[in-house]
Amino acid sequence: MFNNRIIFFCTGLALLAAALQAVPLIFGTAFAFAALLNGFPIYLAARLSYILGILVYLSAAALLAFYDPCEALFFICTNGIIGLSLGIIKDRFRSIYPIPALSALLDIAILFIVNYRFGITIFSPSAFGTPVSQAAALMFPMYLYCLIYLKLAMSLDKLIHRYIELDIHP
Repeated sequence: MFNNRIIFFCTGLALLAAALQAVPLIFGTAFAFAALLNGFPIYLAARLSYILGILVYLSAAALLAFYDPCEALFFICTNGIIGLSLGIIKDRFRSIYPIPALSALLDIAILFIVNYRFGITIFSPSAFGTPVSQAAALMFPMYLYCLIYLKLAMSLDKLIHRYIELDIHP
């Protein structure tokens, strides 16, 4: 279905995403910024094909689960899903400005599921009162974060396509 070059490239992307998430654990919290970059490989794979994006996302999560299940959960619920959603819906709109809103809503929904359904405390119950007010308070900062993430990911995607020919079909 995909040529060997693309499979090798996506394997490298999954390894890179998992490694970027694990950098703070290995080298210390001084390198915590590296974990913010782990969605970029997922975005790049999703731009090639949404199937490849999902496979790279799940592969990186599985690799992280072998190392530290908590980091795998963090990856799944934050930058991993942001990179995947931005990569999949990038070409669905003429303007790039609605795209971060959808990714922000998806990420907020996942974080609320983890917080309220599974009981892993992410948000303090007294922070803003109701879940609706918490979501409203989170929406603008998450939108800005996803917008900046999208702009950087688009620049990285253009840079990679300038130097590497990535034809996904054999």
